[in-house]
Amino acid sequence: MNYFVVDAFATSKFTGNPAAVCLLDTELPDGELQMLAAEFNLSETAYLQRLEEGYYRLRWFTPTIEVNLCGHATLAAAHVLWAHCEVAVNSLRFKTRSGDLTANRGIDGVSLEFPLTPISSVSSAENTALHDVTGGIAAARRAGEDLLIELADEAAVQSFIPNLSLIAALPARGLIVTAMASREPRVDFVSRFFGPAAGINEDPVTGSAHCALAPYWAPRFGRNELKGRQLSARGGDVGVVIAGDKAILSGRAVTVMAGEIY
Repeated sequence: MNYFVVDAFATSKFTGNPAAVCLLDTELPDGELQMLAAEFNLSETAYLQRLEEGYYRLRWFTPTIEVNLCGHATLAAAHVLWAHCEVAVNSLRFKTRSGDLTANRGIDGVSLEFPLTPISSVSSAENTALHDVTGGIAAARRAGEDLLIELADEAAVQSFIPNLSLIAALPARGLIVTAMASREPRVDFVSRFFGPAAGINEDPVTGSAHCALAPYWAPRFGRNELKGRQLSARGGDVGVVIAGDKAILSGRAVTVMAGEIY
């Protein structure tokens, strides 16, 4: 089986978020897919299987679980198909746990059509748990499978020290920490993402989190086209546009390595 390791939401290698992309010829047992993802030990390993021209089954695994939605590994998968598999169509469809997703190729990179994540109020129990995690919250929201907190400013997000055991105990896939950007005029908001319960202590760039960050921040800016920056050690930028019930994520990707799995 051929595989590629791709840095997604990146314009140069060793930045953005790395994902392994494996090309399946036949079905493999879920246990084997999970062990292989643990072997790669990246935040996500994507498995692609061709169904028909331009249409592929796509699954995503962290080192410990299969997840319902992953942005950067979808971007990496689309990049592999166009850059290394001689796929000619400029629009790809992926059959996933979150329904059919679309990737489009343009002169400025790849755009992904993802479902918008609804933002809702947290319960009193969730609010208490989040207060224990942060010691004080500017605002807290439920963001689909995740919980989201807004801190005072960009510096607070950058310096946030996560208590991973408390975050792992939250009733959520992970925790999004965000604030309005202040250091770069072309960036609207910043964020970080922690998912220790899913085997990801801190994710370098989280496309799926931006499906929630976009509707969270859009009313504050009064527009539906935004740019986010994730302040992980590797860092990365995600463009996002709200279009009806979709979040259109955009970015680039770079192949770092390729090989064969025996």
